[in-house]
Amino acid sequence: MSATGRAYVTAMLDVLVYENVLVAWRRSAPWGGYMIVSHEGEEIRLTARQAETWARGAFAVYLALVDQGRITPRIPRGTAQS
Repeated sequence: MSATGRAYVTAMLDVLVYENVLVAWRRSAPWGGYMIVSHEGEEIRLTARQAETWARGAFAVYLALVDQGRITPRIPRGTAQS
């Protein structure tokens, strides 16, 4: 995964933790993957490629729920610049 890809995965996982979708995540140094912790306490070990796919899917579901009005994001909405 490129540095840009890692930055996107990091940003998506950070938002998912901030929005309380995940409990935590971290990079796993020995094997270059990721560890994701769910609310059930499950620790999910993923390769970098699996983490990218998982994060994109989870983030897409999160955005769909926000768009449908089923959940309200904690991140404050920015003001439009004219």
